[in-house]
Amino acid sequence: MLFGNSCTEPITLETDDASPVIVIYGVLTDDYKKQEVKISRSSPYFDDVPNQGVSEANVVVRTSDNLFYRFLEDDSIKGRYFSESEFSVRAGIDYMLTIDVDFDKDGIPDKYEATTTALPSPQIDSLSFESIDLFRYKNHILYIYMQDFPEKNNYLFNIFRNDSLLTGKLTDFVVTNDDLFNGQYIKGDIYLFDDVANLSQGGNRDEENRRIYLRDGDAVKVELGQIPEGYYHFILQCRKEKNGENPMFGGPSSNIVTNISNGGVGYFSTYTISRNAIVFEMRE
Repeated sequence: MLFGNSCTEPITLETDDASPVIVIYGVLTDDYKKQEVKISRSSPYFDDVPNQGVSEANVVVRTSDNLFYRFLEDDSIKGRYFSESEFSVRAGIDYMLTIDVDFDKDGIPDKYEATTTALPSPQIDSLSFESIDLFRYKNHILYIYMQDFPEKNNYLFNIFRNDSLLTGKLTDFVVTNDDLFNGQYIKGDIYLFDDVANLSQGGNRDEENRRIYLRDGDAVKVELGQIPEGYYHFILQCRKEKNGENPMFGGPSSNIVTNISNGGVGYFSTYTISRNAIVFEMRE
């Protein structure tokens, strides 16, 4: 009787949301442009709403070679800050982000800082495609050819089709480390395309909309950047938060890695870019 009653006793779980925290995200590259830093306020975990942008922040980036860049908030998009002038990062230089903003509205500005070093990226020698059949559907594997650096490295790949970025969302980023090929010359598969002919074979419409299709004559471009290990793990943990844990009932990470000080979350990073491109030609 004791065990029977205890199994049916109602239990109330306290699920109050934690206080909002500041979210800072900025990735600077060696593209000569106005660089961007985003600042927002975290949303409750179970709310399906985007973070609210944070305004009135003083945002600056200083470099180890004594350069200084001020960032100003975009007039049309709250929480997006762009550098006043165009600039590009350089390999081997440290970049120090400082943000002053009264986040908790107590009348006293809060300071958030992060530091990162721009790393050199290996050159992409060439790209190629290999066509395969998977479950009766034709697919095309994109391969990259490059010489890996001898030390431990972490890489980020941006994939474009006809100048359209396919990996624009953080959770869609293509990343890898070189644990399996450290210091070697590699042919690495980095992306899987569906053949456009698969569209005519029917199937689930939602599933088709999630796939990326390749047509004869499509131009594919790859950008490669060597990224810090902390940023690499940040991307993997963000992806895990979106896609869920394995096993199924694993909980979310208690803390996603960050390099933002003073209790902030997000990440500040830099990388230089190596590029190459290829035109897809259909072969029977």
